[in-house]
Amino acid sequence: MKQTIKVTLLSLLVFPGVGHLVLKKYLIAIAFIASSAYLLLGFIKEIHEKTQQVIDSIIKGEIPIEVAAIRQALIDQGALDNPNFATIGYLFLFIWGIAAFDAYRIANKNVIDITD
Repeated sequence: MKQTIKVTLLSLLVFPGVGHLVLKKYLIAIAFIASSAYLLLGFIKEIHEKTQQVIDSIIKGEIPIEVAAIRQALIDQGALDNPNFATIGYLFLFIWGIAAFDAYRIANKNVIDITD
């Protein structure tokens, strides 16, 4: 498999920055991995906090164990309909796409430099 395809697929299918690790561009790889992990962990933490509040209310008996009631409680907490989550998601996908494109660009540049 060509290196350009390999690093692009690694960046697209595994995690942003993994293709840069294969290319031995460690500083760029750490930047993509750290920024992506920061966004992903922040997103998970936010979801966890919001859903934990609903779970605690269910355990206390404040919310009945019905799908409609739980859904409404999640909406009220901002766990389902939160514009910040969409922004974080789009930013994460943007970084992921940039990482894959950059890995392809660097690998392609290395191939051109070798053949010249």
